[in-house]
Amino acid sequence: MKKFEIKLLFVLVFVFFHVFCVYAIENINMEVYRESNFLTVKTQIIPSQDFIEDFKSGLSKNILILIELYRKWAIIPDEFITGVQIQRILIPDPIKDEFIIRTLEGDRLTERRFKNWQEALDWTLKIDPLRLVNINSVDRGRYYIKITVESNIKKLPTILEHILFFLPTHERKITKESDHFRLP
Repeated sequence: MKKFEIKLLFVLVFVFFHVFCVYAIENINMEVYRESNFLTVKTQIIPSQDFIEDFKSGLSKNILILIELYRKWAIIPDEFITGVQIQRILIPDPIKDEFIIRTLEGDRLTERRFKNWQEALDWTLKIDPLRLVNINSVDRGRYYIKITVESNIKKLPTILEHILFFLPTHERKITKESDHFRLP
């Protein structure tokens, strides 16, 4: 009887970890340019093929995007100037055969529905040109843009989270910095 319990426990642990074996993003493309008096950032997130397959097969995804402007200093740590946080929640709905994308940007929540998974992913992973800061309102100096994208695993119930503390809370976290540039 003891061997049966051990085998059953082994199978359950294997199945549990197989369920949480999910995939994430691969890279970030970023374009920084000046548009009139504003510093504008355009971003495209490149997903892995496994991320796409998971989404098509019905797994929900949660993507957190941080776009931050830093001032570069020689001796002291870099100074945070401003930033934008965007959260995109991807929810496939196999019953209605549609894909729901919820976007939380600041205090504004928007929801879009797509019939095609490819259109949903394209819209989700592309950040439209975002005006980050008015160039005339910052001090003269060297600056750079830092973009952090984190793909989160669907949240576990609280009790399981405490018991399985060794499981990671996010699939993958990628940070990319632009080249240094002078303002204004």
